Amino acid sequence: MAKKEIPEINAGSMADIAFLLLIFFLVTTTMDKDTAYVRSIPKKVLIKTEPVDVEKRNICAILANSKNQLMVRGEIMNNPDDISEKVIEWYTKNEVTNDVTNNFPMYSRITMREIDEKISEFTAVAEEFEATPNASADMIDFKWKQVTEWENKKKALKLLGKSELPELHFQAHVRIEVQKETAYELFAKIQSELEEAIFTLRDKASNEIFGESYGVIKKRYDANEGDKSKQAQAREDKEKLDLLKILYPDRFIEVTPKK
Repeated sequence: MAKKEIPEINAGSMADIAFLLLIFFLVTTTMDKDTAYVRSIPKKVLIKTEPVDVEKRNICAILANSKNQLMVRGEIMNNPDDISEKVIEWYTKNEVTNDVTNNFPMYSRITMREIDEKISEFTAVAEEFEATPNASADMIDFKWKQVTEWENKKKALKLLGKSELPELHFQAHVRIEVQKETAYELFAKIQSELEEAIFTLRDKASNEIFGESYGVIKKRYDANEGDKSKQAQAREDKEKLDLLKILYPDRFIEVTPKK
């Protein structure tokens, strides 16, 4: 009996099918994004200003060298887990009473009357600048943002329910400076400790002022922000978050890594 011949499989279109499948997966696949340290970057405004000296008390310098040695505010730190505690101390040392003899940033306190005066003052400046021929659109936007900042402070003080709004010195900031050879793990640890410090500070204030945690408010706001039926709750939570941000601003500056 003759063997039955097995017909050959036509593989001529296999390459086309594989190509189409590849295109399909590229189009439908979503790529994960690194959102570990997402921060808002302010829009660049071309304003010529003279450089100002920053007092050492207003700088919380965190340095890491090529040997992964860590220094915080001029002191060698062997355990990176202690960074958050040092940052919290830097924020809160003069929070209740300013002490000019220590090396920590001062706090200012502003009343509602002073805020109203500032709103009127900056509104007049913005309107005058807006009416100026050939005025830069960026500058006009900048001037009105200054008005908005003071209006937000007015809302914050009302929500705080006190006679004065405490604010960290406007120059105060945390400065992170690493070298190119610094291990990424250490850099990530520094960032993590900073986030922990800010969260701890805001969480403590949130529980004292609102009776609920900062994490709960933020999570609820994120969930309700795009829901039209929950806009009232979202606005209320945003005002709470704005107040906490004024009390404990996350002014973190990352210096370009050096050799």
